[in-house]
Amino acid sequence: MNISKKNVLLVLVVLLAVAGVVVLRTFRTTTTEVEAADAVDRLEQALDEEEQGDTTSAPADDSTTDTDEDHDADESGEPLTADEDESIDDLADPDGSEGGDTPESDQAETPDLSRLPDVGVYPIIVTGGEQLDLGTLTSREYPIDGFVTVTPSACGVEIRTDFVLERWQSLEWCDTGSGLELGQEQIFHQFFGLDDLVVRTCTDSPLVPDATSWSCRSDESTAERAVTSTLIVADVAGDERSVLAFATTLVVGDHPDNVETIELWIDVETGLPVRESRIYDFTLDTPLGDAGYTETYEWAMTSLVPIG
Repeated sequence: MNISKKNVLLVLVVLLAVAGVVVLRTFRTTTTEVEAADAVDRLEQALDEEEQGDTTSAPADDSTTDTDEDHDADESGEPLTADEDESIDDLADPDGSEGGDTPESDQAETPDLSRLPDVGVYPIIVTGGEQLDLGTLTSREYPIDGFVTVTPSACGVEIRTDFVLERWQSLEWCDTGSGLELGQEQIFHQFFGLDDLVVRTCTDSPLVPDATSWSCRSDESTAERAVTSTLIVADVAGDERSVLAFATTLVVGDHPDNVETIELWIDVETGLPVRESRIYDFTLDTPLGDAGYTETYEWAMTSLVPIG
C-alpha cells in the first residue's frame, strides 16, 4: 500500500514537471527579427488605409475649399495645409533638386524644426537589448538591423521604431501650424507571451530648441520629462548634418524609483529622427506581480533615403 502511494506521488511529480515544461515553452520569451519586407508591407497598408479615408472625406473637403477666397489665398502663397503637403512632396527628392533651396536657407537662419519627415521606411543599426526579472531573469538582445517607419497620421506623422517583432515603439509628430509637437506615444513589449502596450497622449510637448519639458499621459501611465536641446553638426549616414539633439530625464513616472534617460537627434533639414539612445530601469506592475525591467539601446540611421 505504501509503495502504491509512492508511485502515485512519483507520477504526480512527473506530470507537474511535464506541465511546467509545456507552460514554459508556451510562454517563453522569443526574439523575432523584423524583415524589411514586413516594414514596407506595414507602410503600404497604412497608406492604403489613409487613401481610403481621404476618398471618403473628399466631397467635404471640396465643398469647403472650392471658393474664390481660398484660391486667392493659394495663389498669394498663404501657408494652406494642402500647399504645405505639396511642398513636402516636392522636397522628397534626396538630391534636393526641386524646392530644396528655400528650406535650406530658412534652416540656416533658425534651428527650429518646421518640416515633417518624408513618409517611408528607413534602415537603422541597433545595439543593446532588454531584460525582465519576473521570478526568473529573461533577456533579449536586439538584432543589429532595425527600421524606422514614417507614416501619415491625423495631425502629422507617426514615427515607429521596430527592434524585433516583440519590441517596438512609436511617437507622433504633429504640425500645429506654428511648429511641431509630440502627439501620441506608444511603447510595446512582449515577455512570456504577455503583451504590454503603453499608450500615452502628449500635451505641451514642443519640438523646439527652447523646450524644457515633455508631458505624456494616459489613465494608466505617466511620463513627465525634463528636456534640454543642443544644435550640433554631426555625422549622419556619412554626411555632416545640422542636428537638434534633445536630452530628457524622467521627472514623474509610473513608479517613484523608475529611471529613464533619452537622447534623440533630429535632422534639421529633413525632420527625420536620425539617432536615439535610451536607458530604462523600471519597476513594472504585471499580471504576474511586480517585475524589474531594464533596457539600454542605441540606434543610428544609415540612410536618409527610404527603402520603401
